[in-house]
Amino acid sequence: MPMLFSRRAFVAVSSLLLIPCLLAGAGFIGLPRTGHQDAAGPEVTASSTPRFEVVVLGRAQDGGLPHLGCERSCCVNARKSGRLETPACLGVRDLETDRLLLLEATPRIEHQVGLLHDIAGTSGRPRRPVDGILLTHAHIGHYAGLIQLGREVASTKATPVWATPRFCEYLRTNGPWSQLVELDQIALREITPGTTDGATAPTSFEPLPGLRVDAFTVPHRDEFSDTVAFKLHGPSKTVLFCPDVDRWDAHEGLLEKLLEDVDVAYVDATFYDGRELPGRNILEVPHPPMIRTMELLEAVGRKTPGRVRFIHLNHTNPALNDLDLQDEIRGRGFPVAEVGERVGI
Repeated sequence: MPMLFSRRAFVAVSSLLLIPCLLAGAGFIGLPRTGHQDAAGPEVTASSTPRFEVVVLGRAQDGGLPHLGCERSCCVNARKSGRLETPACLGVRDLETDRLLLLEATPRIEHQVGLLHDIAGTSGRPRRPVDGILLTHAHIGHYAGLIQLGREVASTKATPVWATPRFCEYLRTNGPWSQLVELDQIALREITPGTTDGATAPTSFEPLPGLRVDAFTVPHRDEFSDTVAFKLHGPSKTVLFCPDVDRWDAHEGLLEKLLEDVDVAYVDATFYDGRELPGRNILEVPHPPMIRTMELLEAVGRKTPGRVRFIHLNHTNPALNDLDLQDEIRGRGFPVAEVGERVGI
């Protein structure tokens, strides 16, 4: 039975209680009920030999867990136990060449790249820790890690960064990001996203040979850039990454368009039911609650359990911290993503 080990410790196989889960269309390996994000993750097996492997490297909202300024039990207990949940991030590994991509450059980029290197068995890459980065939008949990590519830290050489034209212009014209461009530490690659209303088709691009990517604009708080979701098309499967969206009903067919021809979808799960921000106006940070997503996709959960998986969970989201609730959600066909889980595409 294949197994993945975390960066923190290569624990003995006998110490892991693996719980098989039967999910239509893909083979999964369950996890020990630890609740920690660096536990071994399930593998999603492709129906044919995959060329690429998509790896979950983080599943929390931008601030992670523990969260700065949070004095609730979720963060107090995490500080005491050493539990760490890092912001939502995917890695991609080319199984033939061992080239590596990141989807998002989070504030915990060092930890997440280290995990990806461990999974890939990679070493000896101090100036080029990854071969490219795809960015969804300009909120801190999704791009702030770029700064560690600068000369104060990794001092990379022309690392390709794919983003929308508006986002690229923001990076070129605002420090400290502009220095990364001026010193040739990142090389910006503009992408042309499509629209989820079908009016505009995306222009596909290949961040790695054989990996076709389509971007789609999605409604979100676009203060410094627009926001996109990515579809990663490998030879055998397609993965959707949509960590942030304001709502699914922005226009008719938005969610259906995103899920079209997708085998595994990682979607926004910032809030469980919208009651997780006492003392703050949740309308300032709108996201579709998980309960609404499950309601809209109830038939999908029944027909293909595990196809839609939740990511980008706020530190206060009970689905991040309550294992019984995670079991209940999984039973409805919508697992919470586990750090280390892999999808062959």
